[in-house]
Amino acid sequence: MRGDKPVRTNGGAETRRPSYPGDQRVKHAKRATKIWVKVAMGIAYFLCVSVAAFFLAIYYVFFWKPDPSSNATNIINRSCHPG
Repeated sequence: MRGDKPVRTNGGAETRRPSYPGDQRVKHAKRATKIWVKVAMGIAYFLCVSVAAFFLAIYYVFFWKPDPSSNATNIINRSCHPG
């Protein structure tokens, strides 16, 4: 008999959840805790990356002023122009 299936009592008329020994109960509780920790860490990671991206976008839109002397678009491609 597996420990995670419902147990039938009184000739099969009633079902109840199995009672686990102490070590199995702790094991199942740790598994549930691990799942919530993974979910919480995933949400925290997503929020940190999103907030950093948001701040970078605000910086580049409102505060960043490119240096015109080092702008790569000012370089003329001589291969297209004769002479």
